[in-house]
Amino acid sequence: MKPVHGSFVVTRCGNVMLTQAYGPWNCECVHGLVLDYREKSIDMHGSHWGDIVVLEGESLLIPDAESLLAERISAVRHLGLSHLALVLESSLVKSTTRNQLEAVYRQTGVDFSFFDTYEEARAWLTQLDYTLNEDAERAHFVKTKQHCQ
Repeated sequence: MKPVHGSFVVTRCGNVMLTQAYGPWNCECVHGLVLDYREKSIDMHGSHWGDIVVLEGESLLIPDAESLLAERISAVRHLGLSHLALVLESSLVKSTTRNQLEAVYRQTGVDFSFFDTYEEARAWLTQLDYTLNEDAERAHFVKTKQHCQ
C-alpha cells in the first residue's frame, strides 16, 4: 500500500457533515475519508443531509483518487447526501481545484455549489432547511485547529 497523501477532519453537525480537507490527495487518503465519513453519517442514511467541504492547501486529486471520489459520492447520494457546499477559501490552486471538482461532482447527481467562505456555504445550506448543531460545529473547528498544529 502507498503512503497516504492528504488528510481530513470529518464531523457530523446535525444533518450536515463538515469536512475539512488538506490536499493534495491520493487514493489512500480518499479511502480513509470514505470510511470515516460513512461511520459518522450512518445514522442519516435514508434521510437527506448536506455537506460543507472546506479545502486547504494544494486541493488537487491524482486521477485515480478523482475517480474513486466520484464513485463514492455517487454511492453516498443514494443514501441521502443531497447538497454539497465547497469552500475554496484557503486553496492554493483555486481555479484548477474548482475545474477538477466541478468535473467530479457533475458525475454524482449531488446538487453542489462553490463558495469563497465557510459562512456563505453555511448560509446556503441553512436556507435549504439544513440544521447545524452549533456545539458539534464548534468542536469541529477546535479539531481542525489541532490538526494543523
